[in-house]
Amino acid sequence: MWFIFTIYSFLFLNLSSKVLTQNPGSAAERDTDFPPFWSEVSESIDDFPVQDNKTVIHVWDYAHRLQLYKILITQSNKYFKHFGRGDTGNVLWALTLTYGKLYKSDRFSDPSNTSVCAYNDEFPDCLSPSSGWGGINFYVIILNFFAAIESGFFTNVTHEIVLLPGEENKLYFCYSVKECRESFPQAMDEAKKFFQYLQSRRQLATVNNITVYNTNENTATLLMWKAHRAAINIALSMFSDRSWYYSESDRSFTLDFHVAMELCEAAIYRAHYNSSKEFLVGFPHRLLNDGEYTVFVRDFSKREKALLAAVMAISNTVKTTGGWLSMTWNMAMITSGINRALGRFLINKLLLIPRGSE
Repeated sequence: MWFIFTIYSFLFLNLSSKVLTQNPGSAAERDTDFPPFWSEVSESIDDFPVQDNKTVIHVWDYAHRLQLYKILITQSNKYFKHFGRGDTGNVLWALTLTYGKLYKSDRFSDPSNTSVCAYNDEFPDCLSPSSGWGGINFYVIILNFFAAIESGFFTNVTHEIVLLPGEENKLYFCYSVKECRESFPQAMDEAKKFFQYLQSRRQLATVNNITVYNTNENTATLLMWKAHRAAINIALSMFSDRSWYYSESDRSFTLDFHVAMELCEAAIYRAHYNSSKEFLVGFPHRLLNDGEYTVFVRDFSKREKALLAAVMAISNTVKTTGGWLSMTWNMAMITSGINRALGRFLINKLLLIPRGSE
């Protein structure tokens, strides 16, 4: 138990040194709901185009990549019915809502010209293969999707599935199940474990015409986060250079955010719809300009400033302690469920998330 309180002291001292003044009217305080154009995309693999007897997915098209998320959500919803009403209990919502948030905040735009592949109110088209966030997100969704195919999770795959490469930076990505398996076997295994776990679940009962499976929320969430971390570690090794980001400030935020997320993953942070939506309220609603990686950005809300302060504090503490924080935190999270619950509570407090929203 002392692990948690020691870590809390480190983080609280770092965070309390920041000034979190509130600004009204930030875009980030509005209801995010589903990713943009969620209702317009199909939930079926069969609706992707077929060429030369192969299903072709243009993974650098916003709608095509969104469709991959929707397919995964739709196909796995039955295992999470008892975790939330209206299919809100699915642990893949964390990844799906983050995808929408990244698009709305222009983090898939071309760093050399933010008007290219930028968010707009019309039906979207491209994601830039030159975007660091676009590259990171590529591995998060593609390794999950290909692992689901490899594990036989989908029952309606009638053609080989291949990805249409982007015009730029083709060498940074894998474009088929075979390519990703050969290039990243350990990450594919981690993602595959999640889908194999779901496939192993048994029906317990039928309540109000809804079949309930014996899915354990902690186990499913932990396996999802492990697969997420494996994909992130691959992507960050490729896309950490300044050239993949609009500014040095946004690059620094990206790297610090993923350091903080590692602590969330170890605590098995709840990944269902409501918790993920609440967590992302503080995610910066636009790209950071050079010199803006600070809590004094005028058009950022209190929640956005809190998230910036928290990820900076966590990342700085990890660096200054030579990894001691991460090691100690992970040890504490493994020790007991009580520690994990305290860890999630601490994360919520640092990000100013209201009690009860976990």
